[in-house]
Amino acid sequence: EQRSATVVMMTRLEEKSRVKCDQYWPNRGTETYGFIQVTLLDTMELATFCVRTFSLHKNGSSEKREVRHFQFTAWPDHGVPEYPTPFLAFLRRVKTCNPPDAGPVVVHCSAGVGRTGCFIVIGAMLERIRTEKTVDVYGHVTLMRSQRNYMVQTEDQYSFIHEALLEAVGCGNTEVPARTLYTYIQKLAQVEPGEHVTGMELEFKRLASSKAHTSRFITASLPCNKFKNRLVNILPYESSRVCLQPIRGVEGSDYINASFIDGYRQQKAYIATQGPLAETTEDFWRALCENNSTIVVMLTKLREMGREKCHQYWPAERSARYQYFVVDPMAEYNMPQYILREFKVTDARDGQSRTVRQFQFTDWPEQGAPKSGEGFIDFIGQVHKTKEQFAQDGPISV
Repeated sequence: EQRSATVVMMTRLEEKSRVKCDQYWPNRGTETYGFIQVTLLDTMELATFCVRTFSLHKNGSSEKREVRHFQFTAWPDHGVPEYPTPFLAFLRRVKTCNPPDAGPVVVHCSAGVGRTGCFIVIGAMLERIRTEKTVDVYGHVTLMRSQRNYMVQTEDQYSFIHEALLEAVGCGNTEVPARTLYTYIQKLAQVEPGEHVTGMELEFKRLASSKAHTSRFITASLPCNKFKNRLVNILPYESSRVCLQPIRGVEGSDYINASFIDGYRQQKAYIATQGPLAETTEDFWRALCENNSTIVVMLTKLREMGREKCHQYWPAERSARYQYFVVDPMAEYNMPQYILREFKVTDARDGQSRTVRQFQFTDWPEQGAPKSGEGFIDFIGQVHKTKEQFAQDGPISV
């Protein structure tokens, strides 16, 4: 009735084992709701949101309409997102896809006030910044509350709105169409007017300027875990660290210096970790097995510039045991730019075995970066091809 072409859903169907929203669309094919037929045409799932395209047909009418459904899946069960970047990318995607002649964008969460309010305020303020160069969050929330009670429900949400706007203003929209990438990089390589550095340097400085609060590294900073960190300043955030299954009676046994990282299409697609130390080698194999990670990417030599960069955490010739895990070297292939090693890893507790493949890139120079990106791109392609070929679900450990 309102001729809406876009629906924004700010919740998952279930959170903390409670139903937040009924599934009002078909998983496949067509469903009829009253006198409206809804057909699912397409689904695109990314790491932090999902886009579905529906065709709507009203019984007795010849008109068909297309509706896009954007579901943001990265809002945590508790509180607000830790940082606003994925949310801003989601909001921009919604804005660019909404046809100019369409009716209002329909936004909902569970009650339709908290997260819904955040989405609407941030969207409205970004438009206001573009046209008026000013922001009035308080004023806009007041206006919304005069139209629907409780819009923007918590203080956390109110703060998140400000954080998101600050990031949007500070960083702008950094998304670039692939076809203009070459020109964009050329522009970044030039010295900025009124500055003594290039756009690339400025952009990297901006990245380095956001410092994390020490409260984000609780477990990593415990005295019992300090010796497990290769570098004192590189620690995993509490919210995204890889938690090992604790060993009864061993303090800190759930800790490894490793973090889950989202990919483009999947949350927790990677584990980013330090080169294991002699003392953390057993923990490294535990992390791989507990998270079903069967592909390891190693981007360093064992020693560089005369210093240990990574302990040799794998056996070269005969099998070795790391706590519960027996690791058997099966094969080694020397390629022009990398070495591929295959291991059979057996859990001594239940006798279950799996194959773990390690790709060691050998062409990264000890100082700087590779001269050409081509070889590295091929290497990345090879890793992903292997993952698809063996259809493994777990993350890639890097």
